[in-house]
Amino acid sequence: MNNAFTDGGLNAMQAPRLVIPTGSTVAQTAGGDGPRRGPSILISAPFVAVIPLGAQLATVGDNDPTGWVIALKPGVLGKVSQVAFDAAPKWSRFWDPFLREAADTLGALHHAELIDAACADAFADVVSVYIALRYGHCAGAVGPDMPLSRQMLTRIEAFVHEHIAETILVEQLAVLVNMSESNFARAFKTVTGTPPHRYVTLERVRFARTMLCEETIPLVDVGARAGFKTQQHFTEVFHRYSGVTPRAFRLAHRNAGG
Repeated sequence: MNNAFTDGGLNAMQAPRLVIPTGSTVAQTAGGDGPRRGPSILISAPFVAVIPLGAQLATVGDNDPTGWVIALKPGVLGKVSQVAFDAAPKWSRFWDPFLREAADTLGALHHAELIDAACADAFADVVSVYIALRYGHCAGAVGPDMPLSRQMLTRIEAFVHEHIAETILVEQLAVLVNMSESNFARAFKTVTGTPPHRYVTLERVRFARTMLCEETIPLVDVGARAGFKTQQHFTEVFHRYSGVTPRAFRLAHRNAGG
């Protein structure tokens, strides 16, 4: 695992990699070692991406790139989880609050010079298991007390995170799990305790909080990237669920870090 994109060894890792840019760093990845060459994609905070073995990684126009590249280890998983891990999405950007928080923790440990090889390997193992369980295509039976399987919920969550800047309709989420809009809305609330439209709003707010912690993202862009149509609407909704305005939240985070 490396904490800078400048290390030439990043492209020599014999494993799939999780790419987590921080600050204003933009990573570019392309290629692959299989018969189907992967696309070229750009990754910037607060998004992350899983790239396969053989993909080439570089940075775009950044003299001092920062971020994390974690070598994912299928060998630490059980047989079922290894299958799930192989099916985890690659060549796509997604936002994941847990992985962003993991990057923040790694950054704090590195800054305090408290991270060593054993600690880094432990993080890589945990992240490998997390990606297998969260994004792998595991079988998920639907029972009478569980109208939506864990796999279905993960599919919905991934779609919301991938399209967070866009208009997301409950009807679109229902199609993902082959249900009618009304049945899906009832099932989703039964399982999560939250109506689908409120869940999407809360995810937009969480995404905005993540961006507000990235000082390089202009405040005026945060609302739009989180899917709010106007700055005023963004401020009102953010204040309703966070108790402070976006500007006050950023200032509080900045002061806490100082």
